[in-house]
Amino acid sequence: MTSGLRLRDIIDELPTNGSPERRDPGAIDTIALHCTGVPGWNVWDVARYHTGPNHISLDGCPTICYAYFIEPDGLIYRCLPLDVRSWHAGPWNDRAVGVCMASGGIAAIPPVQLTAAAELCARLAAELSLPAERVLGHRELEGSGYVVEGGEIVTRKQCPGAEIDMDAFRAAVGHALARPGGSLVKEA
Repeated sequence: MTSGLRLRDIIDELPTNGSPERRDPGAIDTIALHCTGVPGWNVWDVARYHTGPNHISLDGCPTICYAYFIEPDGLIYRCLPLDVRSWHAGPWNDRAVGVCMASGGIAAIPPVQLTAAAELCARLAAELSLPAERVLGHRELEGSGYVVEGGEIVTRKQCPGAEIDMDAFRAAVGHALARPGGSLVKEA
């Protein structure tokens, strides 16, 4: 096992801004992969940004906008339980789990971070009984990552980074799902 595939629960350590909205985890049918797009930001920076005035809400979001966050060294943080509806992808918030990689879109994703993301997505897909095809990049989410105007696709986001081949990423998730014993991600 790669030493970077550690999962640490920090749900109770992150700042909040009021009561989180709830959802039925049974309605989750998508795992949405994101990147911060801000070099140097870690999970704490993102949580403070999301719960304060930000680009989503001038009042701040109730919680960090991602259920999971992956640092460049592959360390994975569980930020929210699956029954919390976070504000990561507009019309997809009720049905998608947000997984975010630090940076991305700006700098190349380190291989250990990309591996950790694929292994985490495989673990979540197994838990939620989803196929690898239901792991989508933010840019692939209609109404959030792109819109259709006049029959043409208008790209709104490059997230999780234009350099990430989402088909290859889904293939890696599929390989992890098919592996005897499943995902290599272990609780820290």
